[in-house]
Amino acid sequence: MTIKEIEKLIEEGESLKAIAQAYSEIANLKIKRIRSEVERNRVFFAEISKVYGLVKILGNKRKVSVAKPKKRVCLLITSNYRFYGEIHTHLIKFFISFAQELDTDIILLGKAAIDYFNAKPIFKNPKEIILKSDQPNTQELAGIVSIIKDYNQVLIFHSRLKSLLVQQPVFTDITASSESVLTAEEAKVRFIFEPELLKILQFFDSSILTLLIEATFLESEVSRTASRFISMDQAETEANKVLKGYLKLKAHTKRTMINKQLLESITSIQAVRKMI
Repeated sequence: MTIKEIEKLIEEGESLKAIAQAYSEIANLKIKRIRSEVERNRVFFAEISKVYGLVKILGNKRKVSVAKPKKRVCLLITSNYRFYGEIHTHLIKFFISFAQELDTDIILLGKAAIDYFNAKPIFKNPKEIILKSDQPNTQELAGIVSIIKDYNQVLIFHSRLKSLLVQQPVFTDITASSESVLTAEEAKVRFIFEPELLKILQFFDSSILTLLIEATFLESEVSRTASRFISMDQAETEANKVLKGYLKLKAHTKRTMINKQLLESITSIQAVRKMI
């Protein structure tokens, strides 16, 4: 390998390192901006979900419910973009292991999920949704809600930030269809409703449903951002290792060339002396 070829490889390595540094810095700033917001809102969203569950349990006991024609849907949230490490791979495997056992409709959101299942068609006729960015705007969010509102149970599969180094694939039942999310004491809480129970249920199935699905997008975004930060930090470390190897190779090649030139010079001098 020539010096020019090695220098070209070093230049490419430095460019990749610069890209990794840029993505890492952007991810770090984004985590600082939205992590506290997510952690602050988790308690609020958890309480809202529990209240929703309590209202639905009481509605079932009183045989009052909002009629819905469809049984269950599983929605998988992934990104349209790359450089997130293995977070999508783990989430998709978790989704497959869970959703395959259910009688459910499937919604795939994001290019990562759509590309995977187009290459490996596991589910029949999944609905595909691609947003303009990873976070839905008001119109896109309303469109998603209009699709899922007719289901009695909506399970949203997404990644969740446990720590900066650990991202967990989870699912959230935003329709609070399972009583298992409530403790025995919570399930015994009694309410007086104003207005009537049916209108409260209708309110939850519109406004609160939108709020809860928005929370899952926020959870997914902060988890992916943390994964990108770690992935790019690892990429930068690997780039440094590769650059170090190329620099050593360049120095070795230079020494080899200099030694060769010296040997050629000595050989030439000796040949001249013999001629004299």
